[in-house]
Amino acid sequence: MKITITITITISFLFCCTTNSFCQNADLTAYQNYFDSNLKEWTKSFKDFHLSKFKLADTMKFENLPFGDTSDLTEFYKLYKPALSFSNDNTRFLDIYSYWLNLEKKGNKVVANTDVDQLVSLCDVKNNKWIRIFFCGLSTRIDEAIWITDTKFILAGTELSENNVFHPKVLIGNTIKQTFLVYVDKECEATKVRYTSAKLKKLNIQDE
Repeated sequence: MKITITITITISFLFCCTTNSFCQNADLTAYQNYFDSNLKEWTKSFKDFHLSKFKLADTMKFENLPFGDTSDLTEFYKLYKPALSFSNDNTRFLDIYSYWLNLEKKGNKVVANTDVDQLVSLCDVKNNKWIRIFFCGLSTRIDEAIWITDTKFILAGTELSENNVFHPKVLIGNTIKQTFLVYVDKECEATKVRYTSAKLKKLNIQDE
């Protein structure tokens, strides 16, 4: 009887690990090289940042809501292209700024009409599909977006706690599964109020 129970539990656990993303991707350290290179400056904005301390907090579906018209990308690129994150094959891009900043050209200046909320959109240029995949309210902000492969990417940002402390938040996106794995470390704290990415600086936003 004990042997049968043990075998049943073992089989159930193995089945979970092959079908459940919580079992498959519980360790964020698999992406260490990206945080040591592309996201190095972002990690420096936190005290005692260690990927091994992050916990898998949630799995989420892409919102998959209509966002933009791909027939007007030329005009969109004029304002936002320096800050977009393109996949390695250049067939998709991630946009974390356009809804939040709402840029416009006034004379020789580019000015922002900032919103309190932030949206992340995914544009499939090849198939002319542009969707909203993630919403951020006031307590969450996405600072960086990078591609791991042509179908997987990292969103790196912060989450504001009830004690008004910013903690790192990392989402691993998968365009095939249309899902996010959400990781947090509630012990790690930001060393400054707002991190500014190099891509954001490239937009050269000015005051009116």
